[in-house]
Amino acid sequence: MKQAIICVDDEDIILEALKDQLGPFFENHFLIETSTTAEEALEIYDELIENGYEVPVVISDYLMPTMRGDEFLIKIHGKNPNILKILLTGHANIDGITNAINNANLYRFIPKPWDRDDLILTVREAIRSFIQELEIRRKNIELQEINDNLEILVNERTKELATANATKDKFFSIIAHDLKNSFNGLLGYSNILLSDFDTFGDADKISMISAIKQVSESTYKLLQNLLDWARVQTGVIPFNPDNIQLNALLQDEFYMQRNLAEQKGIQLEVTMQDDDVHVMADQNMVSTVVRNLLSNAVKFTKKEGKVTLSLFVEENAAIISVKDTGIGISKENIVKLFQVSENFKTYGTNNEEGTGLGLILCKEFILKNEGEIDVKSEKGVGTEILVRLPLFK
Repeated sequence: MKQAIICVDDEDIILEALKDQLGPFFENHFLIETSTTAEEALEIYDELIENGYEVPVVISDYLMPTMRGDEFLIKIHGKNPNILKILLTGHANIDGITNAINNANLYRFIPKPWDRDDLILTVREAIRSFIQELEIRRKNIELQEINDNLEILVNERTKELATANATKDKFFSIIAHDLKNSFNGLLGYSNILLSDFDTFGDADKISMISAIKQVSESTYKLLQNLLDWARVQTGVIPFNPDNIQLNALLQDEFYMQRNLAEQKGIQLEVTMQDDDVHVMADQNMVSTVVRNLLSNAVKFTKKEGKVTLSLFVEENAAIISVKDTGIGISKENIVKLFQVSENFKTYGTNNEEGTGLGLILCKEFILKNEGEIDVKSEKGVGTEILVRLPLFK
């Protein structure tokens, strides 16, 4: 930053003396400007500021033709209160000095004739004080910005935490409601069978036992997913990314789901573009994801429908596709699939109940493995879920 010192006196000889005495000590770092009138000095100050200068010190005579020194210093003070003002005169009265002190924050009064060393020391100390004040103000601004940013950050984190807590509260109320309904079904069928077993025919008994089995399986899956989700949230579940041969993993999950698909009369197929695809991921998490996606696809596909598990490579990622010809999902419901706070519930083609927790868990696992998950669906046509995982390098 360029800096300047302004000297004001109505006598040229005084100005020359000031410039001669101050020059050897300050001219290398400061522009020394002189003026014979206060009005001109104010104009000089404005020009210096416009040209990017700082003015740490102004030295002024007291008695001048149209404007006294104290009045001039008050005007300078109005332009910049941080400037150090020095009154240098042999004619100032107490009222003038008091006026300059009270209204211009006068730094020092030096009587004429002045001592050269005293003048230089006074100007040097004034400049040092000015620079210190600038640094203090700069640090204060930086601290204030830091405090403001911290306050904003704290407020944002507080809101995020409040939202997260509210979301989880709502989520657990949904889960509690679903569990209650499941157990109500189990207890209801069990009580009927226990109290009136002999009054039912074999077909009715088989029907109720099948319903109990179906509710039990659905509830077990819900609890298993809930346990896995809770372990992810608390960081308890181990995360061990490694080089996985994805083809073998998909084949294993395919064979596990094939019997369930055959029971519903659904064709389950697997296609792989490449026979040796390796990804960097946690094997247990990827297995859980594929198992959930295949199970959902079978659940929401009607008899004689088709579910296809595919694997292909695109750029630096392996793409797992689970595509079905099932009931599909409406556009407004697709956005709810991975949101914990949404009570999005659908029923399978055999009235299998689901809460959507499995898909939420899938997304948690895929994000944990630096992957992506996407859903394409059309109501009444079918659904395709795409999982992208980084290839092993």
